[in-house]
Amino acid sequence: MNNDVATLQVIADTLENDPQASQRILAENAGMSIGLMNAVIKRFVERGWIMLTNVNLRKLSYAITPEGIAELTTRSQSFVRRTFALANKYNESICQIVAAAKKQDKKAVCLYGNSYIKFLLIYASQNFGVSFVEKDVNDEIQKNALCIAGEQCEEEVMAKLVKKGCINLLDILEN
Repeated sequence: MNNDVATLQVIADTLENDPQASQRILAENAGMSIGLMNAVIKRFVERGWIMLTNVNLRKLSYAITPEGIAELTTRSQSFVRRTFALANKYNESICQIVAAAKKQDKKAVCLYGNSYIKFLLIYASQNFGVSFVEKDVNDEIQKNALCIAGEQCEEEVMAKLVKKGCINLLDILEN
C-alpha cells in the first residue's frame, strides 16, 4: 500500500506540472513500464483515487480525485507524526548526553563535521548552559568539551574522529 501511495504522489506531482501528461510520461516519472503503469492506473481508478476522462478517441486525461488527495494527505500527516516522534526521541537522547557531560564539568559541545540535526545539539547546549561550537573535521579535538562527530562525516573520517575521542552522533541516536 505504501508503494501505491508513493506512486500516486508521483502521478499527482506529474499532473500538477503537466495536466495533459500521457500514460508514457506518468510511467517514465514513476520509473516503471507503460504496461505496469496501465495496471496501476486501473487499480487506482477502482480505488477511486484517479478519474479518467476521454479527451478524444486515442487520448485519456487523468485527474486525482478527492479520495486520492485524502489518501495523500493522510500519508503526509503520518509522515509528519513519525518525523516529530523521531525528533523528540533524538532530542531526549541528545539532552541526556549533554546533561551527563555538564555533570562531568564539560563546558562546550563541539560538533565536528556536519549534521542534519545540528539544531538539536544547539538546543541541548543552550538548555544545559554550555556553549555550542562547530568544528572542521581536521580541527584539534577540544579538551573539556563533549566532542561529537556529525553523521554526515564519511566513514573513514568518522573512525578517525572516534579514535581521537569524539562520540559518533549515530551511536547517541541509536540508544
